[in-house]
Amino acid sequence: MAGKTQPHPPELPDALRERLQELVDRIFNDVAKRELWSNRFTEADRGKFTGDPRAILDRHNIIEIWHIARGTPSWNECIVEVAHALGFINDAHRAALRDQLGALPVAGTRPKARAAAVPHWNEEARELHYRGKVVRVVKRPRQAHNIVTILRAFEAAGWPPRIDDPHGRKPNDETRRRDVSNLNAGLDTTLMKFACDGNGTGFLWRRIAPVKAAKARKRRA
Repeated sequence: MAGKTQPHPPELPDALRERLQELVDRIFNDVAKRELWSNRFTEADRGKFTGDPRAILDRHNIIEIWHIARGTPSWNECIVEVAHALGFINDAHRAALRDQLGALPVAGTRPKARAAAVPHWNEEARELHYRGKVVRVVKRPRQAHNIVTILRAFEAAGWPPRIDDPHGRKPNDETRRRDVSNLNAGLDTTLMKFACDGNGTGFLWRRIAPVKAAKARKRRA
């Protein structure tokens, strides 16, 4: 944990490494460090340090402070936990990032419930997982560059309901609708579905309610 910066392991997907670096850029400043110490830590957390608080904050960076106070084992997990504690990411985003890092479940959470909350794009396996199932497989990622880019962007953002078009295309670009069609063509749409956002600037994903999913399966039977 020594030192202000630590390299993200090269085996991490590019999108994950970039997202972690974005969070580092937000949390590595004196304002964030003071907020964590004064308003987000408990007395028990602060009790794990000895000496003058100002000296402690000068001596340690924000990741080291979190590691000492909470015992989070790895540098990258600490980044996620600090960002969550400071309100920069929500619970779902935190869970998605921890899953990508292979971290143990957060105490008090149920792994199956967290896994079902949002999809997970496994870039190495080229699989999209949701509700414990593989709902989409990208067999030829080079030919499906647009699809992979969209899935990667959702994963990096923690699967919010909407993301901006990662390609940065103009609002009237029809290729966006074609991308959605291609995403849904190979998707288990009894569980989830993609759509354009209606403003011509981004993409949506939405859950399919279990009752609707059951009816859809019955119609196909």
